[in-house]
This record gives sequence, structure tokens and C-alpha cells, in this order.
Amino acid sequence: MAKKIQKILIIRNDKIGDFTLILPAIASLKKNIPNSKIVCLVSKNVEELAQQCEFIDEVIVDKKIKDLYLPLKEYKFDMAISFFSTFRIGYLLKKLNIPLRLAPKTKLAQIFYNHKFYQKRSKSKKPEYEYNIDLVYEAFRIMNISDIEEMSLGPYLTYDYEIVAKNRINFINEYNLSPDKKIIFLHPGTGGSSKGLSLDDFGNICRGLRKFDNYNFLIHCSQEEEQIAKNLKISVDSEVTIRVIEPKKSILHMISNISVCDIFIAGSTGPLHVAGALNKRTIGFYPKKKSSTSLRWETINNFENKLSFTDVGNNRNFISIDIKKSLLKMQRFISSI
Repeated sequence: MAKKIQKILIIRNDKIGDFTLILPAIASLKKNIPNSKIVCLVSKNVEELAQQCEFIDEVIVDKKIKDLYLPLKEYKFDMAISFFSTFRIGYLLKKLNIPLRLAPKTKLAQIFYNHKFYQKRSKSKKPEYEYNIDLVYEAFRIMNISDIEEMSLGPYLTYDYEIVAKNRINFINEYNLSPDKKIIFLHPGTGGSSKGLSLDDFGNICRGLRKFDNYNFLIHCSQEEEQIAKNLKISVDSEVTIRVIEPKKSILHMISNISVCDIFIAGSTGPLHVAGALNKRTIGFYPKKKSSTSLRWETINNFENKLSFTDVGNNRNFISIDIKKSLLKMQRFISSI
């Protein structure tokens, strides 16, 4: 049955972070069905990111069903895997008459799929990317593929080390950085997802880490979060030299910037997951509620490249950490590079 699967449609048409966490699953799919053609249906804001994945053959931006039906029908897909099932997409896949349609068994939209896989993701017993890999393994089971080649983690985005080295030199010159000191990015925005650290605690991290070494601190942000970044700069500027990276709309610009840093510090946001996909060292902050734990939403970089902290307070708006203990852990993590 595996030989019959040639054209595969993958659907993850929402946020950057959610898309990034399906990359290990897609890579496994490509590695174990190497002659397949993998087409990804994504949201417009994820398009450029998806195009940087060498194991994705084509990227299609999500539109209205009437604008998707005929273009998708021409592919004559053998299989579709929807990592997040919605009624609209489920209806479209059934209308396209794709022979093997697989999705998690969680939403009403499951009625449109002829293969459903019950995962209990809400229990958050494993990382989201592992749940996604399990869905692909269910596809392998359906196709009678038993000799599965395991994937190693990261990096999952196209990574030209020579280009990154040149970009780093340009970055150091542009922002007047110390070339012999580590480059630390702080991303104080949340992107509208779960709550993050307060600006005060981001400031405390800068002040605390500066006592250990003269690190290069830069604030990373989206265009929508630029004012937040400027507010953080103002709050610490008299004590710590910190610069704001000029934000642009392009995802490629974000990837290029993140690729030059040594450490990326943020809440559970899309940029944190992009840093993970580049296998950068990440420091993440997570709420303590069951659906948003550090285990469930951990990044896809190598195990030794990630450090996480869980909310220890009860503030409805911000994550709280024990700043003194956290700084010691961060410094050990940073200095181990």
C-alpha cells in the first residue's frame, strides 16, 4: 500500500508556532515515503516559513473553499492528514474524494474523515510535536509501513551556515555589538497567545545576566509589538545597553535575525518555536495550566538546547518566576555553550 501513496496533502492552517510543531512529523513522513510529494495547506502568515522546509515540496495558502477546490483537485491526492481538523477543511477533503483522510478524533469535523485517531491531547501527557508524530505513525500503520526510520531533532528549517556567519557579522556591525560576547535575544511580546513575562521581569533578566558577563542584549519583536519592545528598552536603558531589532513583516527577515543569536528568550510564542526549529538555544516561560504546560508546548530543538520555566504565581496577566533562582539556571545554561 505504501507504493500507492505518492501525493500527500498536509493541513495546518493557523499560527506560526502550531505549524512549527508539525515539522518533525512531516520530516518523518518524507523520510519514510521518500518518493512522495508533500503539499502543505497553510495560513498566509505561515507561507514563507513553510517554504523554508526542504521536506515540503509545495505550499498552498488557505482560501475560501470555492477558490481551493479546483486547484487541489488537480493534484489527485492519495492521502490527506489534517493536524487540526475544522469543519470547513474536513468538508473540502471529503468533497475532493481523497482516498485516505486522517485527523485527530476530537472535533465534530471528524465526520468527514475515514480514519480518525484518538489522542487525548488535552491531558498534555507529552509534547505537541510528539502527538503530531503519532498521527503520522498512525498513517504508517494504515499503509502497512512497519520498518520506520526514526527522526533526529533539528534543525528543521533551511540552514546555510556560511550565510548565517555572514549575517552574524553584518548584524554585529549594524547594531554595534561586541563580537566576542554572546548575542541574547529577548522577545517580550506574546503574539496574542498565552500570557508571558512582565516587562519588569524581562528587565530583571537583563540586569541579572549582565552581572555575570557583558552579553549583547537585543529585543526581538513583530511590527505589532514594537511599542512593547521600546518600553522594555526604556525601562533598562540607564543600566543595561540594549537595542531593539527593526521589525519587518517578512517571516524570512525574522528567520534570518533569529539565526544569528546564541540564546532566544521568550514566552511560548511563534518566534520561540522558530528559534527551536533552527535548533538555537531557547529559554521559554510557560503558564501552569494543563493545556499550556512546558511539556506540551516545548520547542523542537535538541534536548540540551532548551530550558523552560513554569509560572509560580497567580497573576492573571503575567507569568511569575523566582528571579534569583531562575537567573542562576539561565547563567549555567548560557555559559555551557
